Amino acid sequence: MADPDHVVAIVGAGPGGIATAKQLLDAGINDFVILERADDFGGTWRDNHYPGLAVDIPVMWYQLSFAPNPDWSRLFAPGPEIHRYLRDTAARLGLYEHLRAHCDVTRQAWDAAAQLWRLSINGGQMVSARFVINSVGGYVNPKTAIPIDGIDDFTGTVLRPNAWDDGYDTAGKRIAVIGTGSSGVQIAAALSAGAATLEIYQRTPAWLLPKIDFAIPRRLRPLLRMRWAVGAVNLLGRLAMDIFMVGPLVHLMVYLPDRVLIRLMPLYDSYCRGLYRLLLRAKVADPATRRALVPRYGLLAKRPVISSAFLPALNDPNTHLVTTPIERITATGVRTVDGVDHPADLIVAATGYELWTDPETYRPGTVLGSECFDLAHYYRSDGLRSYAGTAHPRLPNRWEIVGPLGFVGLAWMDYVETIAAHAVRVITEALRRGATSATVSDTAFQRWNDLMRRRGKAVHLYLTACNPGLSTYFVNSQHETVYHRPQTITGSRRFSRRSPLADYVFRQPTGVPPIPADRGDLKI
Repeated sequence: MADPDHVVAIVGAGPGGIATAKQLLDAGINDFVILERADDFGGTWRDNHYPGLAVDIPVMWYQLSFAPNPDWSRLFAPGPEIHRYLRDTAARLGLYEHLRAHCDVTRQAWDAAAQLWRLSINGGQMVSARFVINSVGGYVNPKTAIPIDGIDDFTGTVLRPNAWDDGYDTAGKRIAVIGTGSSGVQIAAALSAGAATLEIYQRTPAWLLPKIDFAIPRRLRPLLRMRWAVGAVNLLGRLAMDIFMVGPLVHLMVYLPDRVLIRLMPLYDSYCRGLYRLLLRAKVADPATRRALVPRYGLLAKRPVISSAFLPALNDPNTHLVTTPIERITATGVRTVDGVDHPADLIVAATGYELWTDPETYRPGTVLGSECFDLAHYYRSDGLRSYAGTAHPRLPNRWEIVGPLGFVGLAWMDYVETIAAHAVRVITEALRRGATSATVSDTAFQRWNDLMRRRGKAVHLYLTACNPGLSTYFVNSQHETVYHRPQTITGSRRFSRRSPLADYVFRQPTGVPPIPADRGDLKI
């Protein structure tokens, strides 16, 4: 049996890759490599640097638990600060010596005979590792094409949020922003005041919630350096989420009949929609624009957009919301289906990413496990399923930081640390036993997914029966609701550190007697 190049390979150098590397170091595992297709740490915060970019939750909840930062400038930190924070954290941990940049992993194949993973890198390189932790993030790839006829005919400039030209001067330009998700809203709000005209093309209105942002006073910054203070803020946030939202959804509402849930949950949305109309009345002057901004879907059916600048920007006489569908892009701008041509110098295409919740994101032949298992084919035929949001029985020694039914936690950093803790715990146990592989059992896999299906009943009904036909990353093309993990934050964190090791099969080298698995029933 061949020795691998590394004990562990981490694929991706975003927040999940950094959190995983830190936990490996804490476990005494130093032989690991971080394979990153770009040039540095940072993930989406490295790739995106468009105007107005900022985190959409208070930054105290958007930092790694082991790296509290006292130097945030604002409650909702700007994107460049997040990127700098991630790079500085990686440097402080000594992770640059483990980083192999410009290494795009094009294929992950399990070698059953050698009991290791063989990772194909762009350019013909090969890296082998006993264990793989895949941390490519939630936004897997930017969509390769802008799905609007005529885009190649446009003679002006086209920019995308993940490929912004910082040298392009937007002042005095006629700008068309296509899309009103988080990126489109942030960009439109940032460019409105300086544009000659700004037209925002909205297909589906979004819930826009106020962002109470302010500069963090210097006298509070020493408090942000204290890990216990950051921990206390996170604990309070987790408990509030569990008590008022997650707990009722996964532990109480699941006992109600389907017909009761389908009638009950839209009442909450009607109440929220009434409050939202009051917000629009206070912020937007034009009645027709206000009516166009009211979402037809429920508040929790898509991730709300957090912005206090977008709605007031619509009052600018040079800024307009366009709800007429686009027919095509012309050489000089945008033509809508009513035959009106809208001239533009710049088109901002905020049309999104391929997401981990969609089976189409996974390419056949890229992740290959035991017994000719192809993850992409499996997701297309059997649906997106996993054990604890991270493992699969046909993929030994491999975990996803961002996987089906995985997201849980107060914020993204909380989530990736929770998943990483589970993976590192199993790897540590395999090394302790001298095992060559650790594979979640079929029984544990099925039991977990049955539990998730029962616990996720209310969320699934809300996203499908109560909001039919909605296009969102909460509901994929197979009508699966695999974004959220229907488990309390408290329960998921406990599970990541105390899950039954008997759920895994540890394979010993030939001739070495197996070490019995720890037993015990863990309530989740």
